[in-house]
Amino acid sequence: MKKSIKFLLTAALAIGMLAGCTPQQAGEETASPSMSAAPAEETRTVTDSIGREVELPAGEELTAVVSNAYNMELVNAIGAMDQVVGVDWYIWQDEQSWQGRFTEEMQVGKDPELDYEKIIALAPDVLILAENGGWEEAQRALEPFGIAVFVSNAYYTDEFLDTTLMLGEVLGHQEEARVLYDYFAQKLDYIDAQLEGVEKKTVYFEYRTLGRTTVPGDYFYYMIEYAHGDNVFQDAAANQVDPEAVVEANPQYIVKVSAPDVTSSYYPPTPEEHQAIREELIARPGWDEIDAVKEDNILLLSHYVHGGASKLVGCMYVAKFLYPEQLPDLHPEQIFHDWLTLFQHNDYIEGHTWPAFTLED
Repeated sequence: MKKSIKFLLTAALAIGMLAGCTPQQAGEETASPSMSAAPAEETRTVTDSIGREVELPAGEELTAVVSNAYNMELVNAIGAMDQVVGVDWYIWQDEQSWQGRFTEEMQVGKDPELDYEKIIALAPDVLILAENGGWEEAQRALEPFGIAVFVSNAYYTDEFLDTTLMLGEVLGHQEEARVLYDYFAQKLDYIDAQLEGVEKKTVYFEYRTLGRTTVPGDYFYYMIEYAHGDNVFQDAAANQVDPEAVVEANPQYIVKVSAPDVTSSYYPPTPEEHQAIREELIARPGWDEIDAVKEDNILLLSHYVHGGASKLVGCMYVAKFLYPEQLPDLHPEQIFHDWLTLFQHNDYIEGHTWPAFTLED
């Protein structure tokens, strides 16, 4: 609206000058009662995940383009799916998870190289993207068109609760965001209370490929930390370690997320794929001497199940696997069921873990 009024004023000045009027005279004509300027739009300010103050239209039901699947899951979980007018390629191509909800016309490319011309054409109120999604370039490209850029780091487990409330405020779903917040906050509080003073069990975490573990600052670190696991590589310099170092660390438990050829999908690995992942792991040189392998304390999580609610769903499985006796009222498969049916508005599907959990476990 502001840009349209500015254009009309400029045009009026130009026409007045061509007609022999002075700029002052032309300006006086545009200021007549019949052409008075519209009142300025009201705005509100919301702080994003990296501390930026983002100015948004005052209306609650904003439209959004969303980048990063973790962000999209939280937007869906707070009931704001109908406000999404565009998504990145990674969200769009995962038709199984989203049940064909997003069309080709809504796809705006891969971050950090999003198609800004397409975003501008979709005319959202706000672009929601992760910190590693090139927000600086997005802001430069979209700000002239009145499209706000809001950074949301939903992939960090320790930022889940704050991120949920922020997105609720941005999209006008504060009550739904509070329900989601409380659901998982209560589970975390229960774990902390039940495991207070309990000696931590040592864990080696592996994400997909050989030796890809987690350290402080990494995306997966708090999934293990919140489960009260003693991460054997918490002091490592990098998240890639030598397989022999795992043997030397001799963890009591091993948690692994999928394998390189198992995609992030709503549909879980088959029992045969789970078994192949497990067999590759235990066949590694020297790994038969690891306590976790000797005792068969190996938990496999599908890529889909580990990531729910900024990896808090995966955290629940890890906590229960490590401390089943201390956590009798924690039921991770039921939590996954709720995440799918109540928050993702999808059908529950079993088989995302090995060993398999039941709703009662």
